[in-house]
Amino acid sequence: KQLLDRCEVRIWTPLRSKGLPLCIDPFRAPPADLDAEEAITAWDMVAAGFANLAGFDVEKTQGKTVKPFLYEILVEGTRCGLDVGDFQALARVVREPHQEFIRHLYPDCFADDEEDRMDPPTWKEVMLEHRLTDFEERLPKTTRNDLARRLAAFSSGVNQLLFSNGVPIDIDAFVEPAVPGKIPLNIVYLNTIQDENQKQYFVQELSRELYDWMLTQQPADGELKLLFFMDEVAPYLPPHPRNPPAKDLIKLIFKQARKYGVACVLATQNVSDVDYKILAQANTTFIGRFTQPQDVEKVRHLLKESGGDQDLVAQLPTLGPGQFQMVAPDVDPNPVPIQCRWLYTDHGAPLNEDQVEEIITPEIRAWAKTRSAGRGRSRGAGAAHAASRGSSWSGSDSWEHGAAESIVEAARIKSAGGMAAAGHGIVDDSAFEVKLMGGLAVLRDGRDPLYTMQAATNVATVMVLGWVMAALMLAWRDADLSGWWLLVSATTCLAAVGVLVLEWVLGHDTELLQKLSRFAHTFQMLQIVWLWVLLGWTVWGSLDLRGAEPFLEVVVVWVTLFSGIEYLTRFQLGRIRWNGGSALDKIVGVSAILTKAELTEMKATSRELLSAVRWMVHGATLVWLCCLLAFQSGVLPDGSSLSTWGRPTLWLASVYGLMFCSEAWLRLRGRWPSEHNTSNQ
Repeated sequence: KQLLDRCEVRIWTPLRSKGLPLCIDPFRAPPADLDAEEAITAWDMVAAGFANLAGFDVEKTQGKTVKPFLYEILVEGTRCGLDVGDFQALARVVREPHQEFIRHLYPDCFADDEEDRMDPPTWKEVMLEHRLTDFEERLPKTTRNDLARRLAAFSSGVNQLLFSNGVPIDIDAFVEPAVPGKIPLNIVYLNTIQDENQKQYFVQELSRELYDWMLTQQPADGELKLLFFMDEVAPYLPPHPRNPPAKDLIKLIFKQARKYGVACVLATQNVSDVDYKILAQANTTFIGRFTQPQDVEKVRHLLKESGGDQDLVAQLPTLGPGQFQMVAPDVDPNPVPIQCRWLYTDHGAPLNEDQVEEIITPEIRAWAKTRSAGRGRSRGAGAAHAASRGSSWSGSDSWEHGAAESIVEAARIKSAGGMAAAGHGIVDDSAFEVKLMGGLAVLRDGRDPLYTMQAATNVATVMVLGWVMAALMLAWRDADLSGWWLLVSATTCLAAVGVLVLEWVLGHDTELLQKLSRFAHTFQMLQIVWLWVLLGWTVWGSLDLRGAEPFLEVVVVWVTLFSGIEYLTRFQLGRIRWNGGSALDKIVGVSAILTKAELTEMKATSRELLSAVRWMVHGATLVWLCCLLAFQSGVLPDGSSLSTWGRPTLWLASVYGLMFCSEAWLRLRGRWPSEHNTSNQ
């Protein structure tokens, strides 16, 4: 009785009005006060929700293209003020994104009076002016039409009840008592949802709302703001490789909830049907009676993951009703046996919908009506701006050319790493790995001139290594060379080809690309050493590379150039750390002593780096030509040979050729950065 006097019990029934009707507002945007990283995660959840709702599994190939497309539409549409706030409006934008954006951003182009009507701009002009991407390039027209039809179907018939019948999911409403002084106890009765896909989507949206709400909380140390209890979690947290829509969100909540003052309790009777790695994150686990060998083995794995005493599994089949073993290593290293108290009253069978209707008080129903659909909060533009910027390195709201890619494009660049990532302000360890053994994915899809130059270097390097291996093989056949040199050459060449092919094949798998990048970065240094050894051997030794010598010199210049650019970029972005006994011991990095404004000035884009390289090459060319003209003959000094003076000329010509071909490649594909953006910096 004392518990009931203090609690305010509410039973929410989606799709039904027997209890308190509860609906989903999938168009509710994330809070406006999130930082860029939090906004990206939150918007990604919104896009994943719509993709799953439309029947596209985001773990499969088609879903992996639909979700980023929806992400762009939602983020950029919200940022620009375009109506994407209901299914019909979203379907229109999905079907013809360019037309809808132009119609919204340039209303004068669609005026009723023909005399006042202006010619609409091209989409390329719209992209430059409003920092948008090529939406129609992201998704084929047939897929867009299919997606639009599926989304529009949710605006009519029984489907609309899930989104309009009752109170939109709102954690602030859940924690607000209808009667002052009482503690709300909210029970979401999912049995009213018969369709399993809709049930999964509902749990996903409930979890998304909870996650968004968590990010806005600033609890005191140890303060408990909310308890999230989830019974029968098996359908939502199945073992790998199954990954239903709600699983990732629940995992994220379970991982981060504590720091936001949220406690989580998950319950299941079938431990073998739940991903035990998620349950192993719990600080406290109550384990009851298990008799099936597969369940006992799962519990053993669970205890191993959480650091509990694995010996207690032998006791599990002997436990009686209401008996549990409490495992809490932070409190007691040994399991604590617990006997639950017996029920004071007979609870009977689970409630049906009619019984739920009887126990909802008129006061609670009246309160719920004040929170019903139509009173949704207007928010989202702030979060959209944060996500569209895509990086907390942006020093102000003003647009910088180096950040001109939208968030989905930024994610693509980040997955590629290297100079492209650094040039767009995506700063992490992978951004500084100049993968001299990779890059074909960028050559195929890149927009970064410097990174495209690097990709061309990758291809040329592999070709020269193959040529060198063939030459060394012939020398070994003629007994002019030890087999060890051939082994080193073959290993280097095959590893280079392997990395290049793997990066091409794994072009859409970010996780594997990052692992490959770490190997490539280490291998890069060994390869540079090998190339210089070969060059020295041909210049001062007797090594015959069967005509590959000039190409080897070109590749050595290129790879050395990019190695230097890597460390220049590290310095510019404050990533170099000094060790030793100097006065710099206390400085973690350059960024530790720079102001925010200075960091912004230090941030280098790939375009700036390319300009710097061009300037240095022009300067070296000027000095070289001046030296040639200074001699009496006007061309070459007395006693000099063409081969002596031809080598540096070859080096300079090779760099010029690389820069020209890379820029020509981008210009022919219409992807050379516009001077319009440069002038706006």
